[in-house]
Amino acid sequence: MVSLAQLRPSVLSAARQSLHRARLHENAVFSRPASFGTSLVDDMWGGEDSAAPPLDKPPMGPNTYYNPVTAIMQREPKKDVTERPKPYHLHVYTTHNNCRVVFTYPSGKLVKNGWWTSGSCGFKGANKSSYEAGYQCAVRAFKRIEEEITSPNFKDGGVSPVTLALKFKGFGWGREAVQKAFMTSEGDNIRSSVAVIEDRTPIKIGGTRAKKARRL
Repeated sequence: MVSLAQLRPSVLSAARQSLHRARLHENAVFSRPASFGTSLVDDMWGGEDSAAPPLDKPPMGPNTYYNPVTAIMQREPKKDVTERPKPYHLHVYTTHNNCRVVFTYPSGKLVKNGWWTSGSCGFKGANKSSYEAGYQCAVRAFKRIEEEITSPNFKDGGVSPVTLALKFKGFGWGREAVQKAFMTSEGDNIRSSVAVIEDRTPIKIGGTRAKKARRL
């Protein structure tokens, strides 16, 4: 018989780890003797009475390891998560010379009769960049959005319920006009549908030389 003190600590540690893993994963029952036998394989598999594995390769632990977190997640039933429909896009482009409002489907496709500019609203010349021009573009856009809320066009990519993603670009007078239009009576039916507000005005950091300032 080989005493416990005569074995190397590394051999004892490997044997204990293998026994522990086998008990966890394979539900094996061991009749381990009080003292170690002449063979490490006999000690791991319960002595001479138990069926020991072939000695072609040293005994190894299981290939799969138990993860309690993963086991709990696998046992829990998956909940049915309903994805929210993607929002429509209302693009507001405002410059010092014009204002343009574009209404698109969630896919980016233009809604039929879904664009308005200062010129299409009847403003000409310097009046295109005025506050009133941007306000009239917003009012006409609201009417078209109300039609889409009432009867979405599913054929072209519409969804229900209709939600809006406001996307502003530029710092013209029309920007403030569209914002104020949402707070008036014309925007009462549209205000609750706004889900996202973004500012996509590009900010120049470095880059090429700026254009010469205009002299009036």
